[in-house]
Amino acid sequence: MRRRKAKYICFSITVFALSITISEAGETPPAPVLAAASLQAPAVISATPPAPAQPTPAVPPPSPVPPPSPVPATSPVPATAAAPQAAPAPAAATASHPAPPLAVPSRLPRESVPSIVAPPEEKQPDRVLSQGEVDRQLSTNREEELEAAASKGFFVSAQEDGGRKDAGHYPGLMGRINAFIRYFQNAGRSKFELYLTRSGKYADMMRGILARYGLPGDLIYLALIESGFSPKAYSVANAAGPWQFIAGTGRRYGLRIDWWADERRDYEKSTHAAASYLRDLYGMFESWPLAAAAYNAGEGKIQKAVARYKSDDYAELIRHRYLKQETKDYVPKMLAALTIAKEPEKYGFEGVKYEEPLEFDKVTVPGGTDLRALGLLIGVPYESLREWNPELRRFCTPPNQENYEIRLPIGYGKIAEEQMEEIREEAGVTFLLHSVKKGESLESLADRYHTTVPILQELNGLKGTRLRRSARLVIPVTGLSGEEAVPGKELSSEQVEAALKRFDDGGRRTRTVRVRKGDTLSRIAKRTGVPVDELAAANGLKTKGRLKVGRRLRLPGTAVQLAGNPVDSPRGGKKERKHVVRRGDTLSKIAKTYGVTPQQISERNNLREGQAPRRGRVLHIPLES
Repeated sequence: MRRRKAKYICFSITVFALSITISEAGETPPAPVLAAASLQAPAVISATPPAPAQPTPAVPPPSPVPPPSPVPATSPVPATAAAPQAAPAPAAATASHPAPPLAVPSRLPRESVPSIVAPPEEKQPDRVLSQGEVDRQLSTNREEELEAAASKGFFVSAQEDGGRKDAGHYPGLMGRINAFIRYFQNAGRSKFELYLTRSGKYADMMRGILARYGLPGDLIYLALIESGFSPKAYSVANAAGPWQFIAGTGRRYGLRIDWWADERRDYEKSTHAAASYLRDLYGMFESWPLAAAAYNAGEGKIQKAVARYKSDDYAELIRHRYLKQETKDYVPKMLAALTIAKEPEKYGFEGVKYEEPLEFDKVTVPGGTDLRALGLLIGVPYESLREWNPELRRFCTPPNQENYEIRLPIGYGKIAEEQMEEIREEAGVTFLLHSVKKGESLESLADRYHTTVPILQELNGLKGTRLRRSARLVIPVTGLSGEEAVPGKELSSEQVEAALKRFDDGGRRTRTVRVRKGDTLSRIAKRTGVPVDELAAANGLKTKGRLKVGRRLRLPGTAVQLAGNPVDSPRGGKKERKHVVRRGDTLSKIAKTYGVTPQQISERNNLREGQAPRRGRVLHIPLES
């Protein structure tokens, strides 16, 4: 009896253990099959159901799973699939509030990547990677990260502080508009005034784009309540940019969103996408209040509300429970913001100092152009290039795109075009695969290859600074020649060092300009912002000497250190110069450089008393006629 009972208990435990294994595995293939499939590119999961198992008289205990075969160490970069593009957002997804995800990503720690293991050869050369290899390595190493800390936004606070009402009884449209006006005048005053100030920079550009789509210009106040006109805004719902697109909706309307660039942050391209989306919403509802509500809640939600209550009157729909409080408050917030923005003095916002409207040049540069090298070649600070191009997430223009159009401060477009040959030759980024050797660290590698530790970390998916010996790293190098940058080419450390030294000795410290037909030293001096005598001395010329067409003249380093915009431009009958604010600049220092007073600069640029100009901003410097 005891033997029979013991056998029964043993059999029950075996069946229970097997049932747990099956329930955990689901319909996935056995572990050896998954391990092999995970090394293929692309990985495809078949939808065909497995064949029914043959009946067996007894259920044996599961056999141990053999370990997967290791990846050969000779393969520098595995053929893993690139990160898949996200599917278009469903109808219910919105610009600022996505639909609930269908699946929750695993939060288990990621396994170590076998692709960075290399043979321990101390003198193994660096190998030039093709763009496909770079993309595959990035898809293996990287994790999607939030660029800005997600926090409760200003207008969510406004909703709460403005007086959250019972969801079953909404006080009506005008009541909520007046409540938000009072909030913006009092508790939310400082931030609302900041957003009004910032609106001067973007409002004209956005109105012009909306007009091209046949839309009313007052829709710009959607961007005010969404982000305060900030390209860097990021929400808890993973929406980004001035119009707060989520990734699915952004891609649906043509915005590039990947590791290299996020065009939701591009104030021009995102406005085009928002205009297209709003035009579609208006075509669907033929009502701007409903279109604006759908921008917040999703077109599907508003369609269901209209059908449920048999009304397309927004003021009627918000009296019922179906719509969320945030959606009910969305249009009143926008109308309150619009009301104040139209007549700020009437509502107590006197003397708002609006920022200067955007003015910039555009120039097309090769993909993979290093922004620091570009800035050094044309005389624009790296921080200013990032400020003008907020959609660029990394240190260079997207290398997986042949060309990329970037913005530059007014006057620098011509300089960049004149320097395009040097930009192509000296500012292009090449990605090398480097085998870490004994004694090397991220700091030493960053110093040797003229890059930074954060760039090496983000390219290789590293959280800390410790390196395993025999690890393989992707390292960006600027300045290799076309012959040296051929994919698959192996370069010794001496070759790389020589190329970097050649680059440093060239255009990094000075700029050059090509002499065109009809040029004189005085004309080139005016075009570049370099005094005639300095230009002549730097090139061993007489100030009145003739110039040979096609010759390249060196521009002394002071042009890079001093000038903002090298072009004098008349405004209101007076000449002025533009200055790009750099690290360490103060109003007193800038004023002394141009022979004006700090008060003159403050008045010309609508700066408050004692306000320091932010780095990258273009200041108008008034000059005497």
